[in-house]
Formats: sequence, C-alpha cells, structure tokens
Amino acid sequence: MKILIIDPQFLTRSGLIHLLTSYSDNVAIYEADSFAVAQSYLSGSESYDMIFAELDLPDIEHRDIVQRIYSLAPQSHQVLFTWRQHNADIRQAIVQGARSYLCKGASAEQMKLAIHGLLQGKDYLPVEDSSGSKSVRSDIQRHLSPRQQEIMQLLAQGLSNKEIANILGITEGTIRVHLSAIFKAIKVSNRTEATLWYLLRQNKLSA
Repeated sequence: MKILIIDPQFLTRSGLIHLLTSYSDNVAIYEADSFAVAQSYLSGSESYDMIFAELDLPDIEHRDIVQRIYSLAPQSHQVLFTWRQHNADIRQAIVQGARSYLCKGASAEQMKLAIHGLLQGKDYLPVEDSSGSKSVRSDIQRHLSPRQQEIMQLLAQGLSNKEIANILGITEGTIRVHLSAIFKAIKVSNRTEATLWYLLRQNKLSA
C-alpha cells in the first residue's frame, strides 16, 4: 500500500508514520510538507492508495485542497487529517471527494481505531459525523460509554476479543467484561445481535 502524507509539521508526519507502520509492514510512505511538493508526487507516474491531508497548508487555501487532490488522484482514498473541526469545512471536504476524517485532537484509542480500519480499506468518520442524526447519536451514547462505543466499532469490523484488546491496549478479560455489560445494556444475547444493533444505529444497514 502506497500512502502520501501531506502535512507541514515534521513531528506530525513522523507520529503518523509510526502509527501506520505499527499496524502494517506492507506500506510505502511518502511525505510532503506543502501542496507544491504533494502536487509533484501526484503529477508523476506513481499512484497512491491513501492520502492523508492537512487542510492548513502554507501554499494553498484550505477550501481548495481536497478538490485539487481529487483532480490529481481521484482513485485515492483521501483522509482529512487536521485540527479543523468546523462542520462546514468537513462537510465541504467530503462533498469535494474526501472519504474519511480524522481529527488530530482525537484520543489515542480513536486514532488506533481509525488507522486500523483505514489500513483495511474502510472509510472512517467519527460517530458524530457519520450518523447524520442527533437521535441516532444520542441512542448510542445513552446506552454505551465512550469505551464501549470504541469496542463496538471494532466488534462491527469483525475483530476477535484478542484483536480488540491489542488495539485498545487492554486485556481480553476486560473486553469480555465490557461485552457482557454491552449485551445487557442494549438487550441482546450475542456478538451478532450487538453488531446488528450498532450498525443499524449508524445507518450502515437498512432497517
């Protein structure tokens, strides 16, 4: 998998590279600290499976970045990786061609969850951005704690207890305790029913 990271901050790029390579050895990562450098990469013969893009770059307006990247690499999975959280900015970027959004202010657990899914070829949008419905969000949040929501996101990807525990940095026993509490809270009896409950409330399945 070829990945291009477009970000003006060296430490940010280094941290993202460390996280990506900790989950996969099969990645070739390229760095650009400006849009001009990114454009030189994207105008060449190489194609990129995934592009992480900061919206605040020194040589281009933030409103133009996603559209310009999409015009150069329409087949690439474009991920917004930015401090920006304004809904209008994010919505515009999604409309222009971005498929995923990961805020730099996300927790370590959310970062791990997002990167794991992205490397599997899955889109990532936080629950509050992907559901599009306050009633859906409040239903999930009313039943599940933040940690339980993280576990359900991974469970919905079909991961085992061991895999979930490794990603979140906790024990399998703790995962089992959380799952028992989740099943009780949402009134289901197994993993399949829990996954169905979760996906329906994220509009990932039709009711």
